[in-house]
Amino acid sequence: MQPTLKIVSFLFLFLVIFTIHATDAAPTPAPNSEKTKRLGPSGGERNPDWILGFYGEDEYLDGDDKKVFEKNLNDLVVGDVLYKYMGAYNKGIYLLLEDYEVKGVKHGKDTLIIKVIGGLRNPKSVVDNKVWGEVKALKDVSLYVDSGMANVDNGKYPVIVMKLVEGVMIKDTTEYENAILDLRLKWLEEAKPLVEEEVVNSAVEKGILQIDFHPDNFLVGGKKTPKGLALTIPITEARLVDWGYPGVFKVKKDVTKEEVS
Repeated sequence: MQPTLKIVSFLFLFLVIFTIHATDAAPTPAPNSEKTKRLGPSGGERNPDWILGFYGEDEYLDGDDKKVFEKNLNDLVVGDVLYKYMGAYNKGIYLLLEDYEVKGVKHGKDTLIIKVIGGLRNPKSVVDNKVWGEVKALKDVSLYVDSGMANVDNGKYPVIVMKLVEGVMIKDTTEYENAILDLRLKWLEEAKPLVEEEVVNSAVEKGILQIDFHPDNFLVGGKKTPKGLALTIPITEARLVDWGYPGVFKVKKDVTKEEVS
């Protein structure tokens, strides 16, 4: 496939995914690991050459990367579920009941969230390259705080403690729920260039490419109110929040903004 055609294919896929979620259809299932390692954003063979391998491939992990879940997080007091749904590779996102200290740094309980490893595609909560890759990615985007084994819902599971990103998911807001389709699409169109800017900057400045584009994986401006989550209109900001398998890839160090965008 020619480069121009690949770019068109990528942009078309981006638009289709946003449009599907605007009508609240179910997300496309994640591809299997062997296939994902060989895919680029367009869904074809990896191209262009600045996109390298999946973040969790052995060539990008060292011995320390594979030990990040070995310690017991006995001081971690897990609170209520923040997101009730179970994802493909997580059992849920939880809040903290108490402040948490790591290496002498005290984090306020309201500034962190806990991701419990597991999910529909990992029901036994297995720790493997996918999970190690996510921890490494979170470190590279400065969201990682700690990881290990913790008590959650009367069981012990591998968890990742990470910084809470400010913002709201578009489709969780009361404005989105009450809006007609055309207005939903308008807001998603406003978000698209902001998401693109985040993706490009992460690739160029931090060496990590996030390609799993859908409204569950970025936050926009908004706040919690007594009536629910309120969307800030117009949409002027977007922040990426999902750095796990299968959507994160390494990129070569000298990639430019023009190449990525």
